[in-house]
Amino acid sequence: MRRFLPGRSGSLRRLVLQPLIFSIPFALFFCYVNTGGISKIVDYYVGSLFFSFAVTLAVEVNRRWVAPRVVPPSPRGGPPHPLQVVSYGVAAMLGSVAGAVLLNYTIAPGMFRSSRDVVLLLVYSAIFTVLFLAVIYAMRATRQLARRVREETLEEEELRVAAEIQRALLPARTRSTATYAAAGAAIPCRSIGGDFFEYFDLPGNRLGFALGDVAGKGPSAAILAAMVQGIFTTNVGGDDGPAATLSRVNQSLYKRGIEARFATIAYMILTTDGRLVSSSGGHNPAFLLASDGAVRRLDKGGLLVGAFENATYEEETLTLRPGDTLVLYSDGVTDAESPSGDRFGEERLRSILVDRAAEREPEAILERILGATREFAAGHPPADDITVLIVRYLGSRSTS
Repeated sequence: MRRFLPGRSGSLRRLVLQPLIFSIPFALFFCYVNTGGISKIVDYYVGSLFFSFAVTLAVEVNRRWVAPRVVPPSPRGGPPHPLQVVSYGVAAMLGSVAGAVLLNYTIAPGMFRSSRDVVLLLVYSAIFTVLFLAVIYAMRATRQLARRVREETLEEEELRVAAEIQRALLPARTRSTATYAAAGAAIPCRSIGGDFFEYFDLPGNRLGFALGDVAGKGPSAAILAAMVQGIFTTNVGGDDGPAATLSRVNQSLYKRGIEARFATIAYMILTTDGRLVSSSGGHNPAFLLASDGAVRRLDKGGLLVGAFENATYEEETLTLRPGDTLVLYSDGVTDAESPSGDRFGEERLRSILVDRAAEREPEAILERILGATREFAAGHPPADDITVLIVRYLGSRSTS
């Protein structure tokens, strides 16, 4: 009985307060089914207390020592196991019978003068049992619902804050200098996602820009994306080209030993005179849209970043002309699905670029790609994050 002593407020409340409250509806019930009416409510209330205390004690004993041994409780809650429900039913019936026997040998001797009295006892015991089980599981369901609402509210708030942080980690949607104009957007398929894009101001007025897509979705992917973005930021700079930078990022990510977690990254460096050096770590080949409308792919690179320790990367160099535009994208664009299950695909993306895209500003090209994927999906939930980065070379111009 030590566990029932003061200091165990939950047990004390169940053993004392609950019977006092539960006896009220029982007393009213007995007033209704027996003679004497409301004038005997005090007698019926006192009698009900015997039942209530006995049943409550039996249920508490079952809750602490019997039910957990019948079926160990699930740490995540959930619906009760049928055997646990049976154990509570048996406990309530035994408690009800014990209360009746106690009542018979104290304030109501001679309760069982006939078989009818015994039948009534069993009927009342069944009523007590059903009521107690209903109350027990109604209270349990209410607690679980309240806990679930609190957890969901907390989770939603955490995701909201995480989404704000993730948006803050991304650069501005548009960016321009005298040499280039750029526009980018990352749209997660959930509250937060695993895609990112970034610009790097490098020595010699060079621009580095990258688009990455980490494995997975949701919070775990967002954490990994932030880590990869941070690793990338610390490894750019100097005179290294994209291939050397990707190699260092690959080594850094691989050494962290995050199982089954890797990223695809496209990284390019553009100089003021139009020299572009490009490399890809397992990412979708970027499109190069020439100012005359011609379209080609930039596919030099290597394996996924973070998956293989000794991965190596190729790079390609070409010279851009004023008006040439680079289009980097994640596979959320080409993998977008229509309600019928068709994929958006690279050919649809290419057709957008061929259709006078060279005449449009980077922001307009970005919006057209995003709008085309939304229209194609027609309300179908996206299966992956969608990220697009458009960079247009404007030519070597004076910044004065």
